[in-house]
Amino acid sequence: MAPFPFHHWFVTQVELSHRRILLSAASALIAVGLVALISQLSLSGRDVPLLAASIGASAVLLFATPTSNFSSPWAFVGGHMVSVLIGITCARWIPSLPLAAASAVSLAIVAMFYLRCLHPPGGASALMVVLGGESVQQLGYQFALTPVLLNVAVMLACAMLYWHLAGIRRHSPIEEGPRLHDDWQRREEEWLAGETPFSHQDLLHAMGEMDTYLDISEHDLQEIYARAMQRAHQYALDGIRCGDIMSQPVISVEYGTELGEAWALFERHYIRGLPVVDSFRRVQGIITVSDFVHMANEFRANGEATDDSHGGMAEHLAWLRQRTPGFESDKPEVAGQLMTTPVITAWVDDPVSELVPLFTQHAIHHMPVVDERRRLVGMLTREDVMAARAGAG
Repeated sequence: MAPFPFHHWFVTQVELSHRRILLSAASALIAVGLVALISQLSLSGRDVPLLAASIGASAVLLFATPTSNFSSPWAFVGGHMVSVLIGITCARWIPSLPLAAASAVSLAIVAMFYLRCLHPPGGASALMVVLGGESVQQLGYQFALTPVLLNVAVMLACAMLYWHLAGIRRHSPIEEGPRLHDDWQRREEEWLAGETPFSHQDLLHAMGEMDTYLDISEHDLQEIYARAMQRAHQYALDGIRCGDIMSQPVISVEYGTELGEAWALFERHYIRGLPVVDSFRRVQGIITVSDFVHMANEFRANGEATDDSHGGMAEHLAWLRQRTPGFESDKPEVAGQLMTTPVITAWVDDPVSELVPLFTQHAIHHMPVVDERRRLVGMLTREDVMAARAGAG
């Protein structure tokens, strides 16, 4: 006999730390307590539970599921305020109580959809005004200001404090969408998979085709996919050590190597990074093509590079590489003055799967490999990881 099909009733829930759970509960305790006090001072005793119920539902969203679209500041504030105003209007102009209640909730849903502030407890706010007692009815539109707007402000302030303490980041699609599109695809996909699986527009189109409300942001979808891909790559690289795939022998420079000589090594060996070592071959830093470009851009922006202020990047790079006559200079002259330090290094026996996140987190392309005496023995690059991943696949 087949088991009773209860298993599909339960969804997989993300496990949170005990600290996170207790912090959210404590924040909700303070926020709802303040809201209940404000409501008690503004309304008669029997009308307080109606308002408290709506705010309590919001507390679950703000403090338990803070990254949900329902929990964004605009969804919370707009959802409550728009719904309350609609509820007050319906209560005033529709004499039939059932019709007024139904209209208030229905119109609130429409308004929240079009104003992009969908917040489920907003429906309760609209209904609360219609079904509220005498103290609510007497306040009229004043009810939207006190206690509703005051309660919303207090609750939002507590929520934002909680988000800050818990390290919760909310993402603005307007401000971060283009950057996430560029950085996420380049850093998480191109250097590991060799190509991007889909574009920003592909993702938006797929979400639109579903024609349903998705309680997850575009940014979160991208991050979930990126993390899943990263985990898959790490699994494929399991068991491979840094020393197994690192490039060697390594071309390096010393602190006093002139920039022109370092650039010549880039061109001669088709590489983009050079470790800077001391006389014992211990890594002091790393100098990359990006270091040259950033420095040339800085001098170019300050008008300190070439005599031609409209010169292109090639002219400014050439000026940076050129040795300055005499004993004084306003620009870097040797590798040690331009190198990035401290440098992120790997041990020769480090598992490659543990090093993959470092490339993305620190936006680096090269990682010098050292032995137990911290002497340079190899170089691990993104190309080395890609080749190992392709071989493992």
